[in-house]
Amino acid sequence: MTTKRKPGAASDTSRPGPGRPRSEQADRSIRDAALDLLHDEGPRAVTVEAVAERSGTAKTTIYRRYADRDALLRDSLASVIGDPGVPAGTTPREKIRWALERTWGQMEDVLGPGGLAAVIGDTDRRFTKLFRSVLTPCTDALITSIRAGIGSGELRDDLDADATVSLFLGAYLGELMRRGRVDATFAERCLDLMWAAMTGRPLAK
Repeated sequence: MTTKRKPGAASDTSRPGPGRPRSEQADRSIRDAALDLLHDEGPRAVTVEAVAERSGTAKTTIYRRYADRDALLRDSLASVIGDPGVPAGTTPREKIRWALERTWGQMEDVLGPGGLAAVIGDTDRRFTKLFRSVLTPCTDALITSIRAGIGSGELRDDLDADATVSLFLGAYLGELMRRGRVDATFAERCLDLMWAAMTGRPLAK
């Protein structure tokens, strides 16, 4: 899994003149501050005031970029999730493992304890809908990898790809609830357990 981001320390508190280009450092600082607040405290902690304080950026600078908190959250999430691209690896299992780790990574590194609590409890429905929309490329990559394995004959032809993805997501949440963390070996262990059901063949010794 990747490590949590750290907000930038630069400040962009001056009002830009006409035609002045936006500061990329200020953009990063604003997004990082929003993501850190989301990760640690949940979406309701992401306010323009809180982001301004954490990033060292003036509220006016933030409002020039974003109409409201939802626009800020959407852009911040899209900056770290985005399109995962073509799954790496040559075998169906390698591709599924690659896509699974990226999907789980968004839950761990982006949502964190604050965001996960909000999504599971559905305490902020607008945010839940927003996160699902930006997570879709990751879950779609996982579904695509599973369906490719079905098409190649490596996986059972009656395997339900959508249900399998939900089981993988549930496994992550279950491990997190039991132990308070998901270690680096869990993806492989989880895939080992699921593989026999996905292929219709016993796991090789």
